[in-house]
Amino acid sequence: MACMLILALAARRVFIACPLRVIPVWLGQLERHIATPMVVVNLDEDAGSVAKRQELAAEKLKLAEALDRPFVVLVNYESAWREPLASWSAERTWDLVILDEGHRVKAPGGKASLFFKRLRTRALHRIALTGTPMPHSPLDIYAIFRFLDISIFGPSFAAFRQQYAVMGGYQRKQITGFRNLPDLEAKMSRITFRVGKDVLDLPPETHVTYACDLGGEAGRIYRDLEKDFVAQALDGQVTAANAMVKLLRLQQVTGGWVKTDDEQYHRIDWAKQKLLEDTLEDMGREEPAVVFCRFHADLDAVHDACQTLAYTSLELSGRSDELKRWQEGEAQVLAVQISAGGVGVDLTRARYSIYFSLSFSLGEYDQALSRVHRPGQTRPVEHIHLVARNTVDVKIMRALERRAEVVQAILAEITNK
Repeated sequence: MACMLILALAARRVFIACPLRVIPVWLGQLERHIATPMVVVNLDEDAGSVAKRQELAAEKLKLAEALDRPFVVLVNYESAWREPLASWSAERTWDLVILDEGHRVKAPGGKASLFFKRLRTRALHRIALTGTPMPHSPLDIYAIFRFLDISIFGPSFAAFRQQYAVMGGYQRKQITGFRNLPDLEAKMSRITFRVGKDVLDLPPETHVTYACDLGGEAGRIYRDLEKDFVAQALDGQVTAANAMVKLLRLQQVTGGWVKTDDEQYHRIDWAKQKLLEDTLEDMGREEPAVVFCRFHADLDAVHDACQTLAYTSLELSGRSDELKRWQEGEAQVLAVQISAGGVGVDLTRARYSIYFSLSFSLGEYDQALSRVHRPGQTRPVEHIHLVARNTVDVKIMRALERRAEVVQAILAEITNK
């Protein structure tokens, strides 16, 4: 649809911002859907320093003008706001600016968000694409709309928050709830177009959960950590702000790892890895699968499990990008770090997505589900969740199923006992 919009507007200058891993997707879609000759500049990390990228963009713009062709810039969010590229972009008028996975600018004070606030005045037309416009709370929508049409919610985030958030806690500075949501939805609907999965004619998807029990040492360590966490929460020492670190430690133990005082990770349990091995073995040696993980140690466990089964495995994470090789069939299993591979990538080669560990973000979880169950998928999809019984794994799953904010939900569950 964005490609068709480029054509419908007869856009001569187009600026597209997206996550780094989505740039190759855009290159393919532009080539597939737009037959008009264009000059497209790909300013990804391979283009060198930000100064080099700015020079490349300027060079390609001159080429487009000389050839009298439309000019398209593709840039990732982390590069877009950096100088001198940011000033070069903001000094020009753009017929169309596209934010793909637009929720990436949700933080009103973030550098990327402030840059696109600045670029808004240089864009004749603006569009944001996202499957998760409010990944954490309704307040996430403000910065996207500030870019799209500042008149809808106004120029002040403080005023927006006052209108739609309920403040409480210490000095009434914590968000304790939300209000006026029908009004928020009505204002959003002025410029939004929403399409659900039901129009895509996708094959069915099912969710199943497989459980394991932590071994003796891991169980003891987990219970000690959990007991300390619960005591501090009931005593008021734990808040949503500092609970994350404590919950992360609990989650790492369920994967079989513990972080010691010397900042090293030590393996203490293999229960979940064994559960993964059984799951993969049941699928068969020829069935592709994607295994989502949160931690590097969990990614290592996936590779260990595959080695035990004599399966081949590759990785998509912050430390390794072997996605293309997996898509081309070089390995059966792809271990995916959920924060790195949950957005914009096509994993439809597999119909099984396995969740070894999850992040606390509902938005990241939704995005991960949609990497396998998306256009291009022709077979029924099965999402398999691996959990350790009587642990934080179960609480995370419960919160996600209720579409709740995970950390706050877990704290509420503890303090209400």
